[in-house]
Amino acid sequence: MSRILNEEQLIDVIWGATLMGGGGGGAMVGGTDLLSTYKKLHPEKPVELTLIESGEMAPGAYAAVPAGMGAPTVLKNVDFSQYAVNAFNALKDMAAKMDPPRKLEYCIPVELGGFNTFCPMLISLLEGIPFVDCDGAGRAVPALDTLLLHVNGLDTSPLAMADGKDNKVMIKLKDPKDAPMGEEIGRWICTAFGQIAGLSGWMVTKSEIEGSLPCGTVSLCEKIGRELRKCAAEGGDVFGNLAAAGVDCKFLAKGKVAKCENLQQKGFDYGKVYVSADDGEWIIYFQNENLLITHDGKPVMTVPDITCYYDAATGMPLTNADIYEGMEIVLGAIKAPDAWWKNPNMFDIWKPFLTNVGYEGGNIPFAK
Repeated sequence: MSRILNEEQLIDVIWGATLMGGGGGGAMVGGTDLLSTYKKLHPEKPVELTLIESGEMAPGAYAAVPAGMGAPTVLKNVDFSQYAVNAFNALKDMAAKMDPPRKLEYCIPVELGGFNTFCPMLISLLEGIPFVDCDGAGRAVPALDTLLLHVNGLDTSPLAMADGKDNKVMIKLKDPKDAPMGEEIGRWICTAFGQIAGLSGWMVTKSEIEGSLPCGTVSLCEKIGRELRKCAAEGGDVFGNLAAAGVDCKFLAKGKVAKCENLQQKGFDYGKVYVSADDGEWIIYFQNENLLITHDGKPVMTVPDITCYYDAATGMPLTNADIYEGMEIVLGAIKAPDAWWKNPNMFDIWKPFLTNVGYEGGNIPFAK
């Protein structure tokens, strides 16, 4: 059933989506800052978003994905609202000129993350467009070809990109499913726009969402965020409480960040986070998002399952752009949505990214 999310519930979603982002998807402050900017610039508009289930979508109508593209460390410091609006409007223009024309009536998030989940919510708030309770990955991912939208066979193209000045680029791929080419083109445009761009695409119908994407993930983020915020205020075992509430997750360790490495290149953040805990050394390897976690040199879990963390002092969920040496953090693992295993060749998509961080082994899934 459709329901209205108020400001407090939207903040819960931002907190939960940041944890589910697994180190990427944009910093939590990116989402909360967008919300604050919306309130400041539109005091006449209520902070209310209509969240619908996929089954409530009208026949023949399309949902589209407004998102941000770029290095998280750059996205963290920019007012992104105009980038998002410019890219979404550019895609609407493209959709209206298709044969037959398409009408974009809904928004969905490209992935889960403090910034990238709230970015399309901003469009829904500004334009009054219903928001569908799903997303394109069930976590955050480093590239267009690692989205479930691509992994499970949905079209990437047409795409639209824009910067904050309304410089726009329309992308129409010869093969609409050629996400690697979309990624290659998009990364160069993103670099030209100063390592940050608004991006819209992936027009999908009700049947495509229900057949290929994880549904209910926005509500899941709200649930996780509510527990995070409660524990931040009152204390408590976040991962234990979430597991008791039915979330497939587990506590890994509490420790201090001994070292963090982060290099920005071609629109990505690459690096490692070294955590010293009572039970040994944990190392998280990332390309924007966490890809692999090891314990005392032994790999213990890979993508698509989610390695995540929050600040032990504040209880706030963290991205890799937020981590600094000396910070005390709590490490956890969350099982990725079942939609990841609909494609038996799913892990092949991740192999080049894992190779980038020096891992050549197979998939190591979440295990309780």
